[in-house]
Amino acid sequence: MTVSLNSYLKGFYDQTKALGKKVVNSDFTFEIEGFEGNYLLSKQCPWPDVSVGGEIEVPNPLGVSSFEPQQIKIAKQGQVSFLETTAGNIDQMLINIITNGGTFNAKIYEGTPQKYLRYKRIVDCFVQIDDPDRDWENRSQILTFSGTMFYHYFGETTEGNSTDYR
Repeated sequence: MTVSLNSYLKGFYDQTKALGKKVVNSDFTFEIEGFEGNYLLSKQCPWPDVSVGGEIEVPNPLGVSSFEPQQIKIAKQGQVSFLETTAGNIDQMLINIITNGGTFNAKIYEGTPQKYLRYKRIVDCFVQIDDPDRDWENRSQILTFSGTMFYHYFGETTEGNSTDYR
């Protein structure tokens, strides 16, 4: 077992605190443009980031190799989940999205649409929803539509209207 000096540990504590509060994973909302009223039914979505798409292996003399970065990845995918209501809000939203061409744009807020630190805009999204299971014995779970969202992210982040959304 490691025993460290209090002053040594306090240094790490102070440096960590100086970086700021940590983000809580649940502090987000997902708002689909044209269906803004359903943001409170969005349970899960990806938080997009900007990164390279992978590596390019470059051959070198004597059989060795090196790597260079690929182009930035803009076509992304991630899991989404929506909570259904007795009025069928999500079922109808999915039908309307298909009726209107199958794609949508959206904003993912760090906070809520009313009070947020920032939001990320994603475009040309579409969802592939897995058919949910209904079960007579399941009296303890909300009907949830889950699946994969395919989308495009270009690093577009807008600063928020609040310094603390809590």
